Amino acid sequence: MTFGDFVRLSRAYVWVLIGCAILGALLMVAKTTRDPVLYSATSSGLVLVGDATSAAEDLGSSQVAEDKAELYAFLVSKTPVAEQVVEDLGMDVPPAAIAGRFSASVNTDVNALTVTAIGSTPEEARDLANAVVDAVVVVAQEIQTGETSSRGPALTRIVPLEEAQLPGAPFTPDYPRAAIKGALGGLVLAYAVLIARRLIDRRIRNVGHVEEATGSSVLGIIPKEEALGRTHRGVRGDLGRAAESFRQLRTNLRFVDVDNEPRRIVVTSALAGEGKSTVSANIARLVAHAGTPVLLIDADLRRPMIASTFEIDGAVGLTQALAGDVDVRDVIVESGMDNLSLLPAGRIPPNPSELLGSLRMKQFVDDLSADYLVILDAPPLLPVTDAGLLSAFCDGALLVQAAGKTQIEQSQQCRRILDQVGSRLLGVVLNKAPVKGASAIAYGGGYGGYGDYSSFQEEASREADSTASRGRRRKAAKADRGDRGDNPAKPARAEKSDKAGKP
Repeated sequence: MTFGDFVRLSRAYVWVLIGCAILGALLMVAKTTRDPVLYSATSSGLVLVGDATSAAEDLGSSQVAEDKAELYAFLVSKTPVAEQVVEDLGMDVPPAAIAGRFSASVNTDVNALTVTAIGSTPEEARDLANAVVDAVVVVAQEIQTGETSSRGPALTRIVPLEEAQLPGAPFTPDYPRAAIKGALGGLVLAYAVLIARRLIDRRIRNVGHVEEATGSSVLGIIPKEEALGRTHRGVRGDLGRAAESFRQLRTNLRFVDVDNEPRRIVVTSALAGEGKSTVSANIARLVAHAGTPVLLIDADLRRPMIASTFEIDGAVGLTQALAGDVDVRDVIVESGMDNLSLLPAGRIPPNPSELLGSLRMKQFVDDLSADYLVILDAPPLLPVTDAGLLSAFCDGALLVQAAGKTQIEQSQQCRRILDQVGSRLLGVVLNKAPVKGASAIAYGGGYGGYGDYSSFQEEASREADSTASRGRRRKAAKADRGDRGDNPAKPARAEKSDKAGKP
């Protein structure tokens, strides 16, 4: 994980991280409330040895004092010192109970001994700190001479520098420090879980994942947009933030191979629900708006979507043409949009793979590609073989992958299937890219950057499509009047299709 990934992860889960930090702080503060209230007091003194009368004696005394100071610091936390303190202060506690309350440090530059004592009250802490300084000298003398009482003045003494004072506040419980430690612990735990989750995540989340898995470039990144999830899948022109992304996909698709422009393109995905029908419908519409005659074929004979997307009658279509009941050009339906024609799936057959992989299907596609740019909305690659069969005799396949849904292994398997049938992978469309959070940055973000321009274009597109739809409805009304005998000179197309569709 790079530093950029870490920053994006932090931005994506900023509220989770804040929540974990607050929770950690609260838990640590709650735990700290159970700690006893303790006070700390400190006293210090200089360790001196004898009375030096010359420089040589002073140097030797200084070395002895340093050794003694180290000895005193070692003895401070021992039980004999605690026993002496209990005796001096007249305390009614076991010496072992207070021995652990004492600590000491030595400043060897001046042979200073600093003693710290802990008590349950300010007075107790002060008295213990002062008593330890005196007790440690007595205990050291007893250890060195083996006598319980010295007959003469001690060779070593501690001259007090600062006596212990009453502490103003307890040092524990320390709620601010506990809160900081708890917050840091909560953050560390949250980051550990998030980073581990991201490292074991095998879903496609950025362009690098796609290119590494498929070895092909990403031709377009389509953001999540509410309009694309509706029944008409945005073909009415209300693409919102996805409008400019689809135009970029159209441009990139046009320049995939300038010398050999693809005329027969299969649009497929790894699994259902990744948005292949949405991509195929909108790319067909936008290419048609650019002036290229486009035929969109619903080659998904298991779950056809084109008829409902464009609101046309899909009862008669590709299935009947492949069965030889009608001529394929007779079941091509005008979409009501300039340069865009549709070939619905027709009746759902019991053997879709055999029909789509037949020689007749290849002949249909070859014949129609002479007049149209043929785009086939094919079934997913992994569950069934239909898309592999279609892509074998087409110019290439456009693979749609859903960001945050498609697994890397699934993407790799799609590429293997296309290679096995000798198909060309034109590129990948990364669909449903998030527009918020850390992932939005990874996918480029800024989909609203051309908001005004895209809104203007989409408004014009919707107006054109609405006008075309009104014209289509007027044509349908005329045909309906012809069915009723109002215009016998023009037979209705729908009646012809129904008769042709009968076995």
